[in-house]
Amino acid sequence: MGIVGVCFLLIALPSLTHASSLVWGDSADGDPAQIEIFDGGTYSVPLGVEAPAHMNFTSNIPPLDDSLPTVVELYRVDASRDPSDPDYFFVSNVSYPGSALESSFAWPEAGTYAIEISIPPSVSLRDRIKTFFARLLFAEVAYADLGGPLEVLQFTIEESAPASLDPVIIIPGILGSAQHNGEWLIDPITHAYDNLIDTLAANGYEKGVTLFPFPYNWRFSNRTTADLLKAKIEEIKPICGCTKVDIVAHSMGGLVARYYIQSDDYDNDVDQLIFLGTPHLGAPKAYLMWEGGESDVDRESQLLRYFLLTEAIKHGFTSLFNYIRATPIPSVQELLPVYGYIKHVGSSAIPPFSTPDWYPGNLFLQELNANINDLYNSGVTISNFVGQTTANNTITTIRVVPPPVINPTALWGHGKPEGFGNSSTDQGLERGAGDATVPLSSAALVINDIQIIDSEHNKLPTTAQSDVFETLTGNTVSTLITGRDKVDVPMLTFQILSPADFYVIAPDGSKIGKDFATGLEFDQIPDAFYSGFGTDDEYITIPNPLDGEYQLITQGTGAGGPYTIAAGLITDATSSQTLFTGQTLPDALTTHILDVGIEGSDAAIDDVQIVASVGSTLVDINRAYSLGWIKSLGIKTSLTTLLTQAQKLKKQGDKIKLYKAMLTILKAVKKPGLVTQEGYDLLVADINWLINH
Repeated sequence: MGIVGVCFLLIALPSLTHASSLVWGDSADGDPAQIEIFDGGTYSVPLGVEAPAHMNFTSNIPPLDDSLPTVVELYRVDASRDPSDPDYFFVSNVSYPGSALESSFAWPEAGTYAIEISIPPSVSLRDRIKTFFARLLFAEVAYADLGGPLEVLQFTIEESAPASLDPVIIIPGILGSAQHNGEWLIDPITHAYDNLIDTLAANGYEKGVTLFPFPYNWRFSNRTTADLLKAKIEEIKPICGCTKVDIVAHSMGGLVARYYIQSDDYDNDVDQLIFLGTPHLGAPKAYLMWEGGESDVDRESQLLRYFLLTEAIKHGFTSLFNYIRATPIPSVQELLPVYGYIKHVGSSAIPPFSTPDWYPGNLFLQELNANINDLYNSGVTISNFVGQTTANNTITTIRVVPPPVINPTALWGHGKPEGFGNSSTDQGLERGAGDATVPLSSAALVINDIQIIDSEHNKLPTTAQSDVFETLTGNTVSTLITGRDKVDVPMLTFQILSPADFYVIAPDGSKIGKDFATGLEFDQIPDAFYSGFGTDDEYITIPNPLDGEYQLITQGTGAGGPYTIAAGLITDATSSQTLFTGQTLPDALTTHILDVGIEGSDAAIDDVQIVASVGSTLVDINRAYSLGWIKSLGIKTSLTTLLTQAQKLKKQGDKIKLYKAMLTILKAVKKPGLVTQEGYDLLVADINWLINH
């Protein structure tokens, strides 16, 4: 009876002055930031984000005893029905110092809220049952307790503006950038970064404001690219009005970021650095390219070899090895491992990397790792996402036939892999754990916040994208973009070596390349890429090509002359390439055809062939004469006469006799120089097509 009397007196007391406060948010400088809420105030908070909460009682409202604890309840106040009699919707109980409760909640919506602090009276079993059913039947609406609260805080909650995002730079790896009419783009060929970039954009990042791809010429040294990265960061700072950026770096791009951060030029302007499959200790796969101008059988390696080989042909090199060494292409060397990975045939020993003359050197990576503490002491928050496939399909050790004399500048100067080129053997390539490109031990060198993900190397930007977003922002991704990368599909490639521009017509009639009529570009094949005609290296890539006949239409540029078409088809474990060299005249249009077989296990392409007609051959004869490639009017007249006569004949056999007579004339006049090599090649290609078709 005494307890009831005391409770009655307390309940009857008027509300205390509003001295208490609600504290909500992360106390460890996390997200959302902690705020203190007082009666009558208005506060901006993120909606739907759960965070810890507790009351501060500056007026010291204690429980009377253990059986009558203080109760703190949060309600959402809705006055839309009747402003004079608003509805109260229960949100959460709130803990306070000394209570057993640990509370956390999320603000469900903007509006008015109330905190009620009370000490409930002792109630009978009957009242408890009534209370239970009231709660059960009216779950959200507060029921009226006996008596009034000791204190009420009422305040307004507004939705805060989305937290500002640090700008993030996406750095691709080798082969992860390409030029379109001189402008560098991030991987428009395999689209390895499309999903990651689009996911970031769909979750609050804005391209050109907080989201910046960093394409670059991956043939250059990573030292050079690191200088460009520093310039890119300086370019971004005035855009975002910030002093630091975040970096997500894939593969070799991680070495670029490391070199900048570890250099004397570092400006303390990187907040977070996320590695995706970075070869911190190098990758043995690079040995094949650096020592022999060769590649592994995966698509990425074959595609890299195709592009570099075509460049080598264009620049007059007889081998890819000579091109890489003479140009040079230092990025390939900078991917060589800096640990023991070579053993000689007949021995199981793998000497340490420090063994003189046993390994090709990589001074770049040696120096970078010797100073790795500069990375750890930079103040940058580091996360490392490492790929590991379920199959042990990553080159980890190379078993070589040692050369008689080690020669670092010679082809396979440190030894050729045993049986390389013989697909019925392991080709001297011993495989183990990794992402099919980078060994696990190399990618996992940096142990800061390391996460191992079931993923192949070029799939990592997609596989890890939700984790990347959460690491960057502390939030869970709400929209996930997938299916835009083309890293694991067949790739058809065409490259033309001047003087000519071109476009391609697929079997379904869609086109990509230069539109000769308008001077613009065709872009009708999904996910295909055309480098543009305003570049020295004009090429087209088509992922997931159709089966059937492709047409290539070329147009001579400049003064005309010899041109080469390189066509390649790269699939899962095979690649095929064909070269066609012809002669073109200024503005002359020439049609070529190429059969592509994708279906089945023997995917391949046929040779490129010129499609000629009597009319096009006649045009070529006249233009060759006007350019001085045919030096005698009599020769021109003879060829024209035979061609015109052949056109009038009905039997193909009779036509072929006249076509062969034209070939005889060309062979006869070529030796004394009455027809140049350019004119000879041009017309022989035309006539041979007429003979065979």
